[in-house]
Amino acid sequence: MSTTPYTEFMNRNFNESRPITAQWEITFKCNHLCDFCYNSPTGQKEMTTAEILSGLDKIAEMGILYLILTGGEPMVRPDFWKILEGARDRGFATRIYTNGFLIDDEKAARLKALNPFELEISIHGARPETHDRLTGIPGSLARIVTALEFLQKHRIKVNLKCPITRWNQDELRDIRAIGDRFGMAVVFDPVITPRDDGDRSPLHLQATKEFLVRYFSPEFEELRNGRKPVKVDHEKVKSNCGTGRTSFTIDPYGNIYPCVQWRRKVANIKEIGSLTEIWRTSDVLHEVRRIAEEIPRTTLMQKESGAFCTFCPGVAELQTGNPFQMYPQAEHVAEAKLEAFQIAQTGAPCTH
Repeated sequence: MSTTPYTEFMNRNFNESRPITAQWEITFKCNHLCDFCYNSPTGQKEMTTAEILSGLDKIAEMGILYLILTGGEPMVRPDFWKILEGARDRGFATRIYTNGFLIDDEKAARLKALNPFELEISIHGARPETHDRLTGIPGSLARIVTALEFLQKHRIKVNLKCPITRWNQDELRDIRAIGDRFGMAVVFDPVITPRDDGDRSPLHLQATKEFLVRYFSPEFEELRNGRKPVKVDHEKVKSNCGTGRTSFTIDPYGNIYPCVQWRRKVANIKEIGSLTEIWRTSDVLHEVRRIAEEIPRTTLMQKESGAFCTFCPGVAELQTGNPFQMYPQAEHVAEAKLEAFQIAQTGAPCTH
């Protein structure tokens, strides 16, 4: 595979454990009631504007390139615009993860003036009966479509994200058509995760195995932008993922984690002087990096479907108590990929 200066930059940072992305959940408050949301508010006091801006200074001093502002719904914070302005002034390429519900023409114009790198907007169905059922808010699909019109008008780059559920799995092409209508890419995610407090109730929404086999087959290849299921040789993989390596997450209370799914506390951004020093010396980060390096040659080599598995040690630890233990939804998706791969190779399904 040919490389570009950008891929060389990314690979170097990965291999050297140099972070380039910070994801900040600036609030857990939200104007939607999504049944599968992983957030678990604790009732603690969320950080003030001044505390967040001070935290942005520490992130900037670390040389971080990308900043993600997310939630909850980040735009429900009254100081959202002040935070976004602070991100711009510190030179970050800022992504905003939002449900789009609050974006009207005036807010789209404000966004354009503050020049975020891009927005990622969640969409959960092509019909109100599906989307609004998943968000728990009547009229939410209509509001999002209106927001997309304003964002297109102001020429703001937008990607749409759609978690695949058993409720929307038959609408994926129609969801893609909404993106096509506005010239926006749509990314589909087949994995549903538990809540951060261990509540597994969101898992009942995961797509059916039968549908996922179809999704990873040539039938839906255009929805995967031509990507085919690829069998990975884990002997050649340095690390399972970039957790604690190229990115980290901060919650609304200032707690720093290796990633959004792995809630092992590293430190609190309000209580430290240097993120760079924490990044070099944290026992938590050393441990999660070690685990991520061992998983390809342990967990993922124990099953045939492991060669097709997108495995998250954070979810594994949350769900099973062991970051090395395979968890059902990862295996569910991996087996679907394996079956689709074998059908494509031989014309016959696997017999596992």
